[in-house]
Amino acid sequence: MRDLQARAEGLSVDLASGQWKPNRFDKRALRKLTGADGPVIHRDGITSMFIELYDKHGPWQVNKMTSRLVTLLANSAAAQDLPSIAELPEAQEALSAVTSVIRSAA
Repeated sequence: MRDLQARAEGLSVDLASGQWKPNRFDKRALRKLTGADGPVIHRDGITSMFIELYDKHGPWQVNKMTSRLVTLLANSAAAQDLPSIAELPEAQEALSAVTSVIRSAA
């Protein structure tokens, strides 16, 4: 969870400083995730976003996304696979950091 939070915070810093600007493929994915309510974007929302983008635009969509963003989203979804771990305070803090980056970048 510390690694997930560090990745989210690193991407957030790069976004704020202008070192990372979401490309159009990133923005397409981020728009699909910003409608989620609550402090955490749930695993099902992330996986359905990837499936929908793949079905609609093919593998090219995911291949053109920023690798750091794809990794962050995939790790966030994987971190929620075990509810007993995902409900820990450290996990909620990390998942909230991911949500914050997604909403800021969109």
